[in-house]
Amino acid sequence: MNNKIINNTIQDYSLRELQIYSSKILSECGATNSFIKQFKADNDSHQFYKNVIKWYVKKYQKFPEEELSSFIFKFPVNEPGLGDRFITVSTILYTMNSLDSLYSRFIVDIYFATVNDDNEKLNFADFYDVIDFFHFKRPSTPIFSNVIEDEFYVGEAGLGEGVRSWYSPDDPKNYGNIACFNYNMKNKIYAHYNYNLYRNGKYWPINYDKTIKKDIITFMFYSETSNKTTCAIRNKLRGGFRNASPPYVIQKYINKNDIIEFMKIVDMFPQVEIVCLESENFAKNVELLSRSILLIGSEGMWTHLSRAMDIDTIGYSKLPHFWYEFNEQGHFCSENFEECLTKLKEKCIDLKI
Repeated sequence: MNNKIINNTIQDYSLRELQIYSSKILSECGATNSFIKQFKADNDSHQFYKNVIKWYVKKYQKFPEEELSSFIFKFPVNEPGLGDRFITVSTILYTMNSLDSLYSRFIVDIYFATVNDDNEKLNFADFYDVIDFFHFKRPSTPIFSNVIEDEFYVGEAGLGEGVRSWYSPDDPKNYGNIACFNYNMKNKIYAHYNYNLYRNGKYWPINYDKTIKKDIITFMFYSETSNKTTCAIRNKLRGGFRNASPPYVIQKYINKNDIIEFMKIVDMFPQVEIVCLESENFAKNVELLSRSILLIGSEGMWTHLSRAMDIDTIGYSKLPHFWYEFNEQGHFCSENFEECLTKLKEKCIDLKI
């Protein structure tokens, strides 16, 4: 391979590519100080990167991008629950950030097919649209999207089979499109950030206005039926009680008596503006939560978003691992709805509004 081809190719690399390729080469070669000295470029970092790459091409007769493979993630657009997809995107972004120097590009296979008719169907042009929908900050890492309209990802040998698995109490991560989940989890870095999110509340940063005055309390519950009491509260507070029927939501239902007791707390503090979140409007909920001192709600999408936005959160769930998760993160969660309301009352008393 002659010098002209090598120089012209290297000249076309962006600064980012120069940094990635040279870093990968030096890492693989176990570079010592004496080894690195041969690439000296009089304090010109760009030329240093080029010298490293040129040495590699001459020695191995191939360009470094031929060695740097793509890293692929799987993302199901329309299942499982919205909160689960929020977690998946956050974990993908942290994994990309961690592996940025080791791979030339990241690809996300986006699957639109779903067997779940309960969720609102979402439609995105690429993974950047997904990031923007959830209001995550865009990473600097280039992302390539592979949109797959009408097929399921059905898994690989040893990674689970099928496209749907309802929530299993024995495994808090065994839900939704299990094949996609297992595919991503086989990478130890991804598994680390998934664990870190659940245990430490480490979400990828959210884009929102942090300067807005916090002057409201927000809420969103899952209710068992659309009874008259629920409808009356919807009219009074413009929503906030979502009728949720899929099996994985049963563990976060509140009943008619719970609703009545919640309304007593609302009436007890007329000076506190208590506002319901929207059932489907993600952007509106980011706006409301940016004003929120506190969120109380059934465990799910909005308790994830509130914690990602560093908002004090009271969660309700009958599943023990959620109690541990919330409380370890400095928030509050209980299977006893009365305890959640007691905590809300304490917070309202402490507010200087």
